[in-house]
Amino acid sequence: MGAMRLLGSSLLLLRLLVLGAGRLVPEDFLQKYGYLENEVLRRSNSAQFTEALREFQWVSHLPVSGVLDAATFLQMAKPRCGVADAESYGQWAKRVKTLLAGRDSKTGRKKRYLNLYQSKKWYKHHLTYRLLNWPWYLSEHQLRMAVKTAFQLWSNVSALTFQEVSEGPADIRLAFFHGDHNDGLRNAFDGPGGALAHAFFPRRGEAHFDNDEWWSLNSKGRNLFIVMAHEIGHTLGLEHSPVKNALMSPYYKKLGRDFILSFDDIVAIRDLYGAPSGGQATQLPGNQLLRFQEWSTNVHSGTETMPLGSFYCQSSFDAIAVDLNRNLYIFKGHHVWVVFPDGKASKPQLLQKRWPGLPTTIEAAAISQEDGRFYFFKVLISVDWMVESMTTVIFEPQLLSLSQNNKLITGGREQESRQGQ
Repeated sequence: MGAMRLLGSSLLLLRLLVLGAGRLVPEDFLQKYGYLENEVLRRSNSAQFTEALREFQWVSHLPVSGVLDAATFLQMAKPRCGVADAESYGQWAKRVKTLLAGRDSKTGRKKRYLNLYQSKKWYKHHLTYRLLNWPWYLSEHQLRMAVKTAFQLWSNVSALTFQEVSEGPADIRLAFFHGDHNDGLRNAFDGPGGALAHAFFPRRGEAHFDNDEWWSLNSKGRNLFIVMAHEIGHTLGLEHSPVKNALMSPYYKKLGRDFILSFDDIVAIRDLYGAPSGGQATQLPGNQLLRFQEWSTNVHSGTETMPLGSFYCQSSFDAIAVDLNRNLYIFKGHHVWVVFPDGKASKPQLLQKRWPGLPTTIEAAAISQEDGRFYFFKVLISVDWMVESMTTVIFEPQLLSLSQNNKLITGGREQESRQGQ
C-alpha cells in the first residue's frame, strides 16, 4: 500500500511538471525564499537540499519528510508573498530548525523580526504613507478606503498611527509594477500567480504589487486588501510567521469569518511598537471586508434611499469599530453606518440622533469586547468634553461611553440616555 501511494505521488508530480507547473524549479524556489544558502547547496541529492525541504515542509504544515513529493511541489506553486521566509539562515530559520530538532529554546519566545537587525523597525510611532499608482480598473475611492483599512488593522492593535499623504515624501510608499522593476532579478515579478507582491523592511518603506495580477476588492480575482495588509506588515518590520492562520503567513489566503490578525500577528507587532494607547485592541472580521464596492448599494430593505455620495465607502472615514455581534461601525463626519455580518449596510445615521449628547463629529471610537460598551473620543483645541446631562455640557477632560442598556457613563456615573434607532 505504501509503495502504491509513493507511485501515485510520483505520477502526480510528473503530471504537474508536464502540464505547465514545470516553470517552477524547486532548487530555485528554495534559494529565492531563503531555505538554500547558495549555488553550492542546490544539488537535489545533497543533505542540505533535504534539510531545506524539511524546513519548508514544516513551515507549510506538510508532513516533514525531506522528500520532494507532489504535496510539497504543489505548495511551492501556490501564490504567495515574494519576501523570503528566512534570510541566510537568520534567527527565524534557526528557530524553525530548533523546533524540527525537537529541542526546547532556552531563551523563551524569539521575536519574529530578525534580532540580528534591530534597526529593522521605525523609531517613531506616527507614519505617513502614499499610494503612488494603482490598476486602472480599480476605483480610486474604494482602493483608498481599502488601503486605509489595511493600515488600520495594525494601528488597532499597536501604538502606531498612520496618515495618508497625496504628494511629496512619505515613510511608506505603495506602487504597482510589471516584471523586472529595478529591484534585482530576485524581486522581478513573474506574471499571474507565483509572487504576488513584496516589501522592504524599515526604513526603506516600500511595498510593490504585481500589476499582472487581476486585483479586486471582493471575493473575485486576487483580493488586494489582504495582500496589502500583509505587505504593510513587512514595511513595519515583521517577518513571515509559521502560524497557519496568521496574516503574516507567507501564502495568499482568502478572507473568511475569522479575525484577520492572529494572536501571533498581534504579539509580533506589539513586540516592536507596544500596545495601543487606548488599551484594548479592536479586531476586524474578514468576511465584512470582502465587498468594498457593494457596501454603498447593498443596503437593507425598508430604509430610505440615499445618494451615492452619502455612503461612507466613497471616501475615507474617521473611525471603525466592531461590536460583540461582529457588526462593523463606520464613523465619518456627522454620520455612522453599520455593516452587518452578511455584508449588507444600513443607511447613514446622525451621530447625535443615535447617541444624544455626542458632539457632531468624533475622532476615535472603540467598543469593549468584554461588555459591549461604546467609547468615543473627541479632542478640542483647548479642552476635552463630557456630557453631564441632555442639556448641559461640562468642558473638562473626561471619558464618555454608552453601554448596551443605553446608559451614558461619565466620570464613573451612569445616566439614562435615549438612543435613536
